[in-house]
Amino acid sequence: MPEPRPVRQSVCEIDDNSWIIGDVFLLSHTTVRPSSGCFWSDGGNAFYILSEPDHSKHQTRPLSSTSLVQLVHDAGDCHAVWRFGEAFLKVQVLSTPSRTPEHITLNYLHDPANGPAPTFPTPRVLYHKEYDNRYYLFTSRVPGNTLEKAWPSMDEATKQACVGQVVKICKELAQRRNNEICGVDGGGLSEGWIKPPGALDGYSHEILLQYCKELKMKCDAFVLYHCDIGPKNAIVDLREGCKVGLVDWEVTGFVPEEWIRTKFCVCWGMDFDFPDNDVESKDWRQRVQLQLAQEGFFEVAEAWKSRFSKARSESTMESTLGIASC
Repeated sequence: MPEPRPVRQSVCEIDDNSWIIGDVFLLSHTTVRPSSGCFWSDGGNAFYILSEPDHSKHQTRPLSSTSLVQLVHDAGDCHAVWRFGEAFLKVQVLSTPSRTPEHITLNYLHDPANGPAPTFPTPRVLYHKEYDNRYYLFTSRVPGNTLEKAWPSMDEATKQACVGQVVKICKELAQRRNNEICGVDGGGLSEGWIKPPGALDGYSHEILLQYCKELKMKCDAFVLYHCDIGPKNAIVDLREGCKVGLVDWEVTGFVPEEWIRTKFCVCWGMDFDFPDNDVESKDWRQRVQLQLAQEGFFEVAEAWKSRFSKARSESTMESTLGIASC
């Protein structure tokens, strides 16, 4: 059996209006509205239709620079995202099979049986599939631009309005509670920032609980948290005031309440990607953590930083001594 394509090459053109995706989907662009099946708007008067390909009939080529479809995110060939009109496709390598898949989380949020629907924009699942060690997820588009793109042109009042909305979202999600650290279905929570350094089974409740207790978090109950509200995952619609939505729910789950603010304090992965401006790059998460403090959220940032520095020093020492690190 041939090796699967690299993740960033998952989408290939057949012609200007059709594509093969991961050798498992045929995507067509047409002006005829389908009567059934999986389809969505292109944002105008046409539609994208998802179906199964007939490989014997199709020759493919890499995406051209003029294609309707373009790669919009590529994370080291383990995770890539494309936009197709009013939908996005995320393709990932299945590196942690035990974790809660993102489509489960999104469906949970929109299921009335689990509580009120979110008051802020979130994607809806259009289609998902696991195939050949790949996870394919099609979701609806949340209107607006990423916070990272919108932030430089915002005035101070709009910036602070975005901060306020994200804090409100954190409080809203935290109304949902659980008795374990886990995904919404009880599966593993792949939140690497509270995974103990060197832990092999790092995403089980027991392992994460041990580390959270080590950091002196309260662990009598756990609240729902997006866990990755960085400036690329916050989507801002400025057409009518300022409306913030969230995308990329793959590391969402139940965590100690202190982790909500702590993550904003310690996670440089949630900084803006503003070269040569270190202070401005941290502006977003610094504002949010300060607003969370005003709302009564606590943090264990110094304990986390101390444990991280200790683990890094131990790893450096092991490398210096020629000892294989975990």
